[in-house]
Amino acid sequence: MRKRTTVLFLIVVLTMGCNATDENSSPSNDAPSPDVPSTTDSATPPIDEGRPPQDEGSPPEDTGPPPPIKETYNTFVGDWTMTPGQEVTKCVRKRLDNVDPIWVTEILTSLNKGSHHVIVYRSDQDTEILEPEDCDPFVETLGGETIPLIITQVSEETLTLPPGVAFKFAPHQMIRIEAHYLNYYAEDISAHADVTFKTIAEEDVEHEADMLFYGTPDFSIAPGEEYTTPWHFIDVWEDTKIFAVTGHTHQYGTNVEISKSTSADDAGDFIYPQGTPFKWNESPIEQYSPSLHFAEGEGLRYRCTWKNTGNKNLSFGESANQEMCFLWAYYYPSKGYRMCVNPGGIAGGFDVGDQVCCPDDAFLCNLIKGFLSGGGGF
Repeated sequence: MRKRTTVLFLIVVLTMGCNATDENSSPSNDAPSPDVPSTTDSATPPIDEGRPPQDEGSPPEDTGPPPPIKETYNTFVGDWTMTPGQEVTKCVRKRLDNVDPIWVTEILTSLNKGSHHVIVYRSDQDTEILEPEDCDPFVETLGGETIPLIITQVSEETLTLPPGVAFKFAPHQMIRIEAHYLNYYAEDISAHADVTFKTIAEEDVEHEADMLFYGTPDFSIAPGEEYTTPWHFIDVWEDTKIFAVTGHTHQYGTNVEISKSTSADDAGDFIYPQGTPFKWNESPIEQYSPSLHFAEGEGLRYRCTWKNTGNKNLSFGESANQEMCFLWAYYYPSKGYRMCVNPGGIAGGFDVGDQVCCPDDAFLCNLIKGFLSGGGGF
């Protein structure tokens, strides 16, 4: 039971990432603005690029012309006023007006300035929340009621799935939009985000898509220190094809590096970032054509780097003044949403393995859901 409780604590901490914070909280004065790229030169360790991306065993079945768009659906979160220094996470749940099941092949997002991130979910909840309200991210996800579709940090972004690949939406699909805003400006701003879904006909669908969400909360960075995590590794199911990847840190992050690999010690094929250097506030989705094919024993190898220019110790947390080390990957054919962490030293010496995944362990996931819905108790 002690081992289970330790693992539970770890995942509960993870699921509180990017949580709603005190609306009157203020960012540290020496932090870079999220809307202006940092010009600080970092002594980031050299990128372990490994081999260039290869995919010789994967037939280019997803590189042909896309099917025609059938319908377009729109929704949004907003509007509310943010005073200077204010930080908040707000959510809405809204139904789309689709009468029949639909297949979504493209998602577009547009965010007003001041956005830290916006997460769009497919939800199984019954009740709409039409006006933005304070919310906790990922709580419903672990219980299976919501599945992330896109996590975006840039003002305009488009996720295009490979030809014949799509997310399946139920009739009158409920959509949850989670918007984390932080006003770094001297004047009030208006928080708002638009989401557009483009669909294809059912007869054009070959595979259903889903998401992998991987990361570690095991780091601590002293003021003035630059720190890079060890290389971590989390497996990917055999015969999975990943068509897009992105990394995520908060404002002190200077790099997220990702490889297609077989272990933490195997440099593998370097896949992220490519071309454009990583910027925490402008980390676009890297999309691959053809998709990356994963054989038995392969997975994702990653590490994160930060430079703590503040005056307080940094560790894992939900606020923009704390830090994170995550990646998310879009894949097919779907085996469901999967969330995994490398616990490292956070496990307190208990042998919980190199990776802990949900919903792989149904018992653990049920404990987490009960813990969160009980307000932190069983």
